[in-house]
Amino acid sequence: MASDIEFRLGEGASETMKNLVGAMIGDFADVADKPDDDYLLDEIEKYIGSLPSLYQMGMVWILRAMEVAPLAMGYGHQFSNLSRDEQIRFLEAFEKSSNYVQRGVILALKTAVLLVYLSEPAIEHALGYDHKCLLESG
Repeated sequence: MASDIEFRLGEGASETMKNLVGAMIGDFADVADKPDDDYLLDEIEKYIGSLPSLYQMGMVWILRAMEVAPLAMGYGHQFSNLSRDEQIRFLEAFEKSSNYVQRGVILALKTAVLLVYLSEPAIEHALGYDHKCLLESG
């Protein structure tokens, strides 16, 4: 059960989340009334805050790991200090990795963003959500 205390990401995790969202959606989504970064971050924090405390801490650790992962992968800078193009390339490499943990981390982050933008077709397209059921008979 989620805590009664309001959940907030720390300053570093907030900056990482803003950069992740910018790299995931960026200019790929043409949304006329796209909310500003602070509103989006607030909505993501509300969503994460509604989760059990173990999941809340998991998301914080995922964000911390995503911030420093580029250093381990030879990019030379933390995620927030990469150029937008480098951030996009890094996320694409993470998403296409043969390591299921890396793919799962990206899926968790995209899910959080998707839940905030639920049913916004341009955002769903930018995140790669195609409405196809995995169990759909072919």
